[in-house]
Amino acid sequence: MTAFWAPLAVLFSGLFIGLASGLPMAFTLGSSAMITTFFFWGPNALYSAGTSVYGMMRNLVLIAMPLFILMAAVLEKSGIADALYDAMSQWMGPLRGGLAIATVMICTVIAAMSGVTTAGTVTMGLIALPVMLRKGYDKTIAIGGILAGGALGILIPPSVSFVIYGMLTRTSIGSLFAGGLIPGLILSFFYMTFIGLRAFLKPHLGPPVPKEERLPFRQKLVLSRGLILPILLIIAVLGSIFGGIASPTESAAVGAAGAIICAAINRRFSWKMLKEATYRTFAVNGMIMWILFGAICYANVFVATGGPDLVRKTMLGMDVPPLLIIFFMQITYFILGCFVDEITILFITIPVYMPILTALGFNPIWFGVLFMVNMQMAYLTPPFGFTLFYMRGVAPPQVTMMDIYRSVLPFVALQWIGLSLVLFFPQLALWLPNVVFGLK
Repeated sequence: MTAFWAPLAVLFSGLFIGLASGLPMAFTLGSSAMITTFFFWGPNALYSAGTSVYGMMRNLVLIAMPLFILMAAVLEKSGIADALYDAMSQWMGPLRGGLAIATVMICTVIAAMSGVTTAGTVTMGLIALPVMLRKGYDKTIAIGGILAGGALGILIPPSVSFVIYGMLTRTSIGSLFAGGLIPGLILSFFYMTFIGLRAFLKPHLGPPVPKEERLPFRQKLVLSRGLILPILLIIAVLGSIFGGIASPTESAAVGAAGAIICAAINRRFSWKMLKEATYRTFAVNGMIMWILFGAICYANVFVATGGPDLVRKTMLGMDVPPLLIIFFMQITYFILGCFVDEITILFITIPVYMPILTALGFNPIWFGVLFMVNMQMAYLTPPFGFTLFYMRGVAPPQVTMMDIYRSVLPFVALQWIGLSLVLFFPQLALWLPNVVFGLK
């Protein structure tokens, strides 16, 4: 019993100490794994870390990740978001709460083009938030709508996090992309409906754009040209996957090239812009890869201690409905999401949870969608919700951190509703993969 508990105690102690001290997550995970390995299995066992990292690096699926990140980085500077906002704000502005509803729509489109949460949050935080606050919008609606809409990037394809999940679980990434689309659109609809209802009941929270600032119908049609490029790019990326024309990795290359073309069409392309986008891609991808390195080492040591076997036997031996076990997993994800990123959570929990899912007969695509909906809440919940800090970095000076915290509460509640719907109605996540890829 001591041989089991001692390394497990050291492993988890290292994780908690690293989190408490503020050590970067990659080094927290990696150092915890190395120290545990050295003291309990000897220095010769350290070679396993190198082989694990090397084996992961050879996975061709990972090639899609930097390409999707490059696509997002170029899109931030391509002018597409500006054109989208100009068009949507004119069409939706006359409605109560219309600017916030338009912003959620644009975040949804950006999520379908970029696959990351930063693009929608940062872009709309810079473009839409100052306008809404100047028009008299309540901070809760203006900030919360941007944060919730931006977090859709983790769920709506092409999600970079789905690439990691698919690699770990050996699940079709195209099927995961298809599985996340309908729940993502449902959540987007929830956000817009909530904003519309609040503004309808309390008009001062989201006043309509004054009549003198509204453009004639013909000019609105001219502005609608800004919708063409985003639609074409989404069709190129997702259509190539769902149509069986390209693999997710190949579609990522299509997306990156398409983003550069969009920037050129909008006369935003320059070698300086491409250089900045490339550097940003290297920085973000490098950060993710270091987390992956540390996480794979940590996960392997955790498996070596026998921890997953103990958890699996305990949970499968419980005399409770299988769906209750899945609900318990979601609670653990929600708690972990308040403190660590989704990639770390995946590497720590998948070795434990996936055998249980297989034994209970649950679909990994459905579970992956549940995980991503849960991680949307992680991006919005204190103390370490990443989008909260992205917003703080781009928000006007009059927006405080408490304003940001308060704004997300109703949207987190909506995400819990969305999570429950996918939990109790799995076909919301499985219908489209079945139709597109013929999965059973």
